Amino acid sequence: MRSAPQCVKLHDGPVYDQSLVVGEEGRIVNAVVWVENGPLPPRFPAPTTPVVIDQKGCLYEPRVVIAQVGQPVEFRNSDPEPHNVHTKPRLGRGTNFMLSRAGTARVVKFEQPEVAVPVGCDVHPWMAAYIAVLPHPYGAVTRRDEDAKLGPLPPGNYTIAVWHEKLGTKRQEVEIKPRSELSLEFSFGDA
Repeated sequence: MRSAPQCVKLHDGPVYDQSLVVGEEGRIVNAVVWVENGPLPPRFPAPTTPVVIDQKGCLYEPRVVIAQVGQPVEFRNSDPEPHNVHTKPRLGRGTNFMLSRAGTARVVKFEQPEVAVPVGCDVHPWMAAYIAVLPHPYGAVTRRDEDAKLGPLPPGNYTIAVWHEKLGTKRQEVEIKPRSELSLEFSFGDA
């Protein structure tokens, strides 16, 4: 960010790498936890409320979000600086557009599930975000001070997965029994 003084002045202090943030008790922030496989209905209606990613202080905020297939994802620019939104899904078509001034916004939808679609700004190469596009509502993003919660889920055998942009993907097989609650912990080694 030092190469863009107009972005530096939007912050009160230094801006650190946002790709690996560890919160209280060694919890990793911005990991996506979701049901990768299990006895779920084949279709879920897409929510109509948009997931919002803002461009603020020359950073995407939040860095990681979840959207359902077909759910609107709204990109906003709250900076006086122009920004670009460049989505790069492995499946389907990406988007690449400018949000040239503060207050501008644009909505996109993703029609294929994918964990996770990278988003960048071609104007400011340090800007990065990720969108986990799920076919169902059973996913959560880890935050600093709270557990990621999924469910309630119907009884059955599931694969629960967790993805992080730097640490990759881990999976656990679980059986959910009627009227039960499970607590899972994923470990990424020394992270």
